[in-house]
Amino acid sequence: MPEGRPKRSSKSRLAVIALVVGLGTWLGVVCYSIATEPPPGAPSVAALADGVQKAAADRDADGLQGLFDEDTVSDDYAADYLDRLGEHAPALQARVEHRDGDDFLLLRSARDDSLCTAWHITERDGRRLLDGVPPAENLCAR
Repeated sequence: MPEGRPKRSSKSRLAVIALVVGLGTWLGVVCYSIATEPPPGAPSVAALADGVQKAAADRDADGLQGLFDEDTVSDDYAADYLDRLGEHAPALQARVEHRDGDDFLLLRSARDDSLCTAWHITERDGRRLLDGVPPAENLCAR
């Protein structure tokens, strides 16, 4: 009687094949999602202002979060910011100001001065990002 490996049943072979195919598919999906994830920020200052205004109007925390330099804000900064605005926040308008050679984005109430937030605009890898560290100067004062 020859000694050798015990024969595997066809069910166990199919289970191993299914496991390998499943792992390969999962790995492919993960790689694809990483490769197609949009880069943070915006390609220009104007696009950054448009993105902030749209994200604030749509209450899109993920969209707003993606416009910040990740090293300057917490992971839930945008969600917390939008929550502080409340459910009935006024219409907001984003505009860019240039001061002393730096660019800043101001998000203001379109009606009055009841709300204003200012962020410094930075650049990384050719993309414009918001810096979550508050500017030293009060840029919201008119």
